[in-house]
Amino acid sequence: MMVTNNEFINTSVDALKRKLISQYVNLMSGILLGYSLVFYFIIKDSFFAAWTLAYSVLLFYTFIIIRKSYNIKVLVHLYMTYAPLFAGFIMLDFWKYSAAAAMWLLPVPLGAHIFLRKKYVYIYSVYIFLIIIAVSILNRFFKFDYFSLNDVNVIVISDTFVGLSNLAVFLILLYYNEKIRKAEIEESIYNKMKFSDTDNQNQMDGNFTNDAKVAVAVEPIEKDKEISSEEENIDKYMALFEDVKNIVEREVYFKDVDFTIPQLSNMLRTNSLYISKSIRLNGFSNFNHYLNTCRIENVKKLLYENDISRVTLMYIYTESGFSNQSTFNRVFKQIEGITPSEFITIIKAEKNNSQTPL
Repeated sequence: MMVTNNEFINTSVDALKRKLISQYVNLMSGILLGYSLVFYFIIKDSFFAAWTLAYSVLLFYTFIIIRKSYNIKVLVHLYMTYAPLFAGFIMLDFWKYSAAAAMWLLPVPLGAHIFLRKKYVYIYSVYIFLIIIAVSILNRFFKFDYFSLNDVNVIVISDTFVGLSNLAVFLILLYYNEKIRKAEIEESIYNKMKFSDTDNQNQMDGNFTNDAKVAVAVEPIEKDKEISSEEENIDKYMALFEDVKNIVEREVYFKDVDFTIPQLSNMLRTNSLYISKSIRLNGFSNFNHYLNTCRIENVKKLLYENDISRVTLMYIYTESGFSNQSTFNRVFKQIEGITPSEFITIIKAEKNNSQTPL
């Protein structure tokens, strides 16, 4: 069964979100298990230790049951509804000692940003804000004496654990947010291209449903449209190549040994395939060929500008983006047709001839 590019991209976005959920559940289950130990051995409160342990087991076991088939948005909405409530329950007793427990609620808006539409970021932000206000009000009018913390060191340990745990949650969310956004951008670009191609094909199919005489009459017009469309596409790729040149040549990113086409596509907010095509339309076989051509041109420039007897060849090729001499020698020979030493000999001869008096 053949899988189209669009199906692959959609699968990629969906797979990334499911992978994030899986890793988040594993991380959060471990954090809650650790927090239950903090409650039991450090804070000396078996009640909350049992609650956090039960929540950890329930979270992990429930996900194990549904992990093969679940609706991402339904699961995210469900979790973002009850998880802040559980955090608010924990906050009730910690509030009089430290407001740091509110950090458990901070990853919620970021999670909404990753999985849901923009409006839900505001909805869940208001939701956690109301929970914090409710906890503050309840603590003002009621006493929640499940346990008593008199040791400042215990409070510091608890707050440190909460801070580090939420930092870990933020890092995993930010990491996958970037990957998911890249996949969604590629999906959006592909859909636009597909829509454009489908529209053009429908126009052509509609024209060919007429009788032969009409088809003959329309054919020159259709050819003109195709030519015009091709010219527009070429213009777009040429404009894209100017953006590529601006980064690679003018901002001298070719000097970066580890510079790759995915990095460039991320900087330009476009697809690597489009960059490759724009490079090929400008006479280069691929991205590496273009990058190496820029590097060799810089090597030649430095060789002409510097005294070879005072500047090492290693300085020149590393300054131009080559990591080692064997790669440099091979690429130089491929592009220039001669070795670097032969080229240096030619430069020396040219300089000697220019200095010889008439």
